[in-house]
Amino acid sequence: MNICSQVKPDSVTVKYILILLFIVSSVTASAGVVELHNGDRLEGELVRIEADHLVWKSSNFGEQWISKIKIKNIQSERPLKINGSKAACQLQNMDGADLVYQCENSSRVRRSSLLTIKTLMPYEDYKKGAWIHHGRLNLWGAYSRGNEVRDEWNLQTEIELRRADFRHVIGGDFARASWNYSAPQERWNGRYSLDWFVADQWFWYNSLLAGADPQRGMANYRSVGSGAGYQFFENLTSALSLKAGAAYMDENYIFPQELIGEFASGDEFIAMRVATDFRYTMPWGVGFFHNNELLQSAEDKPNWRVKTTTGLSSMILKRIYSEFKIDYWLDNEPQPARKGADTRMSLGVSYKW
Repeated sequence: MNICSQVKPDSVTVKYILILLFIVSSVTASAGVVELHNGDRLEGELVRIEADHLVWKSSNFGEQWISKIKIKNIQSERPLKINGSKAACQLQNMDGADLVYQCENSSRVRRSSLLTIKTLMPYEDYKKGAWIHHGRLNLWGAYSRGNEVRDEWNLQTEIELRRADFRHVIGGDFARASWNYSAPQERWNGRYSLDWFVADQWFWYNSLLAGADPQRGMANYRSVGSGAGYQFFENLTSALSLKAGAAYMDENYIFPQELIGEFASGDEFIAMRVATDFRYTMPWGVGFFHNNELLQSAEDKPNWRVKTTTGLSSMILKRIYSEFKIDYWLDNEPQPARKGADTRMSLGVSYKW
């Protein structure tokens, strides 16, 4: 009797130990792993992609933000939402910079550059409608007294909200300048855009813009645009995208003080729009960027405009960047007493979150 009473508790104990080991092994097997190029491995699970980073919940270190360019491989057993597919997708592996995966609604194995992918999150979070947000605030100015009297300030801000395959961008600029105690001139604009990532590299954009630019003779202006965009490539060092579509323009002009001849107080027209966006990361982490936009009106005597922005950016501290850029405008039909070309150079500090 004593022997039996000793054996029975041991059997129960072994049984519970085996069940516990099975549960632990199941949890471990289902956990994901992210491998970095430096050889580090982090067990845990994918949370989401935010811009240039993968948010990973490590089993040992909590939530980690990992730059995409540092990632060698991602393993996850969880169904994921990847932009361009409404069905749940399963990761297979990474081949170089490409993520290899397969979605439930297709037997085709897909490949997409990890840097190009804008939406990557657990499918259950996608169903819940999780929001992702980013922002940027840039400030620069000039103040002088003595031989030169000058006050000039420029504020730029942009907020990005993402939900699944849709991205909302709200931004605005405000500039105020005065020389030799003259009446200050104010230039401003507010903008909103909605992008829908319909496939791995394709997206549909819609935009609204309103503002005023007295220096260029614009009392106020408004535009509405729509079109398609394509991401040609996005890798460790560079990226290039193209947008093409149409825009409706509504402009009101400032009446010139000295005018000879007729003057149109405003204009409404439809224009074709083509824009490119290029970036390249140079050594020491210095980023080069260049984007341009061409507007060609569809009137009988079409006018056209070109705007380009070229610059360099470099991180000073975490989330704080210095930025130097050159903006250039060219209008083949400027307002009376206004020049067709404008160039502006600026150096400022940006805070990004």
